[in-house]
Amino acid sequence: MTRVLYVPLDDRDCNYEFPYKLSRMTDDIELLRPPFEWVGYLKEPGKVDRIWKWLFENAGSADYAILSVDMLVYGNIIGSRINQLGIEEALERTDRFVKLKSMNPNLHIHAFNLVARVAAYNDSHEDPDYWEDYGEAIWRYTYLEDKQAQEACDEGELAELQQLIPKIPRAFLDDFLHRRSTDRAVNLECVDLVKKGVFDILTVPKDDTAEYGYAAMDQAAISRKVSELSLQNKVYVYPGADEVGCVLLARVFNLIKQYTPVIYVRYASVNGAGVIPRYEDRPLGESIKWQVTSAGGIVTEVPENSSCLLAVNVSGTGQMECDDQDQRTVGFKNNTNSEELLRYVEYYCRTYERPIGISDDMFSNGCDNEFMENARCHGVFDKITALGGWNTAENTNGVVISQIIIAAYYHNYENMPAEKHESDTFLLRSICSDWFCQANILRTYVKLSVERGVNPYFLKENVEFARQFFSDGIREMLRSKLDNSLKGECTQLINVRFNWDGAFYFAIDVSLGADGGNML
Repeated sequence: MTRVLYVPLDDRDCNYEFPYKLSRMTDDIELLRPPFEWVGYLKEPGKVDRIWKWLFENAGSADYAILSVDMLVYGNIIGSRINQLGIEEALERTDRFVKLKSMNPNLHIHAFNLVARVAAYNDSHEDPDYWEDYGEAIWRYTYLEDKQAQEACDEGELAELQQLIPKIPRAFLDDFLHRRSTDRAVNLECVDLVKKGVFDILTVPKDDTAEYGYAAMDQAAISRKVSELSLQNKVYVYPGADEVGCVLLARVFNLIKQYTPVIYVRYASVNGAGVIPRYEDRPLGESIKWQVTSAGGIVTEVPENSSCLLAVNVSGTGQMECDDQDQRTVGFKNNTNSEELLRYVEYYCRTYERPIGISDDMFSNGCDNEFMENARCHGVFDKITALGGWNTAENTNGVVISQIIIAAYYHNYENMPAEKHESDTFLLRSICSDWFCQANILRTYVKLSVERGVNPYFLKENVEFARQFFSDGIREMLRSKLDNSLKGECTQLINVRFNWDGAFYFAIDVSLGADGGNML
């Protein structure tokens, strides 16, 4: 078995559990993670020193390491936005990567490090407490300051900038700017670690893709250094965040197997590849190519030469929020042909018998109900390997691509029943999570929460009510949409959990087969 050390971005399932579940779909990867209780919880940072000690203790027996810089420096993704570290202390922690490499020079380190976002709204749930009142103003200030520096502001924007400055308490702005300086120093040091050979590859997912502002300034600084050091083939910068653990797991898998998967991508719209999704900064087709490249594959225009198919449900006019899908216009509908995409999925399955993944990028934060219902009518769920439609387009694409790449190497798990069962169970989880919950149950629960005066971000004493509400909804949709069966196996809901005690951070445990257990 190949031992791979994995330090996640945070404790949520997408970061802590998904890569582990993917590793269970392989025949020779042992993925080692620090104990769950060490990796933090929302604004409570992970136990950084304990995790580093764990890494040092296991470095000698591992072949690869997939490491979150944010966890190992700040304590988790939220820690990167609220920490009080100085530059010296932060860089002392990045120096530990050099020690880790020295302990095992043959350890291949694949690190990932987000550029900390600047949230454009007043909400402190995942940001400093003062973001509750001044978040939008700080975001706008940084946006206009950067735009002014590039001499792109008009007179109205210059006047707005001057009016904003006295409205933001200086102590809050200084705190923000100090943290940005620390974060940029860490980002640039990580590029140096690639040049020094400590990191094999550094992946920089863009959690904030605004055209101007401090995140954009930091990204520009990284790009300049990458160009100066000629590291374009070893530092990858593209939109994403919560999918990166899965993508790097797929990359390491391909390196272990010396395998280069070839992905054929087909869109529901002729203009689909050119759409710029919400929360992203480039055409969808370019981001998908980056996800495939980061995972160690290539994209082909010829299905005959492909290892697997990525079928992308997307409109040619843009991406909408899932909550607004009932208001889609005739023009929005006319710029897509999902029926043809589903027929092609059936054709590809019948003709090539290779893995198929469906990325539902029609909407952000949930699946397209019309598309999913049509897929159900076509019987597509029994024919595909992976499906996604959660959060951002790249969150979805990265996880789906990772799953089908692994399945492609094993020829859809021919004579590998245990690994196939793991993959099929993950598919069932995706259907329940991204279609049943994100696109339907969650939307209904949030409306009910407003009526009941409950904050869906803080369930507290309402957690059992929420668990029962989600569970009842999932069981009903399993019955009505899947007839309690997937790929000839009985579907069972095991549990519904809530990461960070919020309805938006739900997590689902499911099983396939008669011995799967009962709902908790």
